[in-house]
Amino acid sequence: MNTMNNDHIKIRVTNLTKRFESLTVLDHIAFEIKAGELVAIVGPTGCGKTTFLNTLSKLMPATEGNILIDGEEANPRKHNISYVFQEPTCLPWRTVRDNVAYGMEIKGIPYKERMERTDRIMDIVGLSSCAHLYPNQVSASMIQRIAVSRAFAVEPDLLLMDEPYGQLDVKLRYYLEDELISLWQKLKSTVLFVTHNIEEAVYVAERILVLSNKPTKVKTEIPVDIPRPREFLDPKFMEIRNHVTELIRWW
Repeated sequence: MNTMNNDHIKIRVTNLTKRFESLTVLDHIAFEIKAGELVAIVGPTGCGKTTFLNTLSKLMPATEGNILIDGEEANPRKHNISYVFQEPTCLPWRTVRDNVAYGMEIKGIPYKERMERTDRIMDIVGLSSCAHLYPNQVSASMIQRIAVSRAFAVEPDLLLMDEPYGQLDVKLRYYLEDELISLWQKLKSTVLFVTHNIEEAVYVAERILVLSNKPTKVKTEIPVDIPRPREFLDPKFMEIRNHVTELIRWW
């Protein structure tokens, strides 16, 4: 678990550029994330948010620039970089419990610690009662909970989330956003949360980075200094939501 001072810069991205032949998708992006911070990324449709995440996670090589974790070049062999995709993935032949533990198994975490972490996280997100079931026996929201729990369980250096609740209805989204915040507060992970839903960004994040149209840059960043739990009808909440909406609408 991250016990570093919260002012410690965990992630530093400098000059991040991605070109596909003559097309520049990411254009000299730079930002920092403090240890244990939950940062949301928003931007206009088609601005390259998924390319941005794929480059950050090292699934795709950058054309230029650096991604540093604790001052060292990000390296998936050394650093824990977890990724929660839009479409959650579960191994159908493993139980819910074994799916949550799977990432830790791959990382070689000892059995006893694996089971302790699995039980703790499943308890936080309400999966304990269906631990023995298989993915085809649980709901879509449960599948998404498994994916999020598995990602947090490896205690990642950086957790990337790509619109993880985009496929779910509004009521379920609110419920799972609260669970995400609870997990993040308890485990102190460093999270980068990509969403096209501005209200969701204001609800979950401590800070919002607003991306521009392609070629994509960080247009601005907005602190979300609203106490938790947050209320959608709080005037300050609505003010930040409207401000971000205007930033995305007018380029």
